[in-house]
Amino acid sequence: MKNFELLWKYIDGECSPEEEAQVERLLAEDLEFKREWARRVKLHRELQQQEVEQPSLRFARNVMDRLPELYRKLDISPLISPLWRKIIGGVAGAFLLAYFALVFNVIETAGPAKGGQIPEVQAFVDALTGLPAQAMSILLALSFGYILLAFLDRQLKKRFEGEARASGTK
Repeated sequence: MKNFELLWKYIDGECSPEEEAQVERLLAEDLEFKREWARRVKLHRELQQQEVEQPSLRFARNVMDRLPELYRKLDISPLISPLWRKIIGGVAGAFLLAYFALVFNVIETAGPAKGGQIPEVQAFVDALTGLPAQAMSILLALSFGYILLAFLDRQLKKRFEGEARASGTK
């Protein structure tokens, strides 16, 4: 069967010298292979003599008229739902507030005077200082990851909406 597949390569002139020698050897030795070669050569010549059909202008126009409809049906939805965006935004905001409160506390405790701190802020800062540094690093990385995803979502949404509008007007 593989030899019969070689026939098309031989007829098209795409054989390597080794394959060409193999086909010529089979043509000389195998009568069935030679008959198959003759049938394929005849088919090849007939196919080359036929003209390539062009679609009618009406068909081409119908296809071109329908293309904008296909692109108008794009449903562009955000990668992150608005509810999750609010939840993650709230967590990220609380984390950033805690981070800045911690930094502010470190700066303030390094100063000469310690009076005048708000007790609620001090309790919040004390709770944060009890967290391991790795937890703070993970929360910071998640916050920045969320901000990056939200930014990327908005940019992709603008891009695809712009392309949808452009394809709809052409």
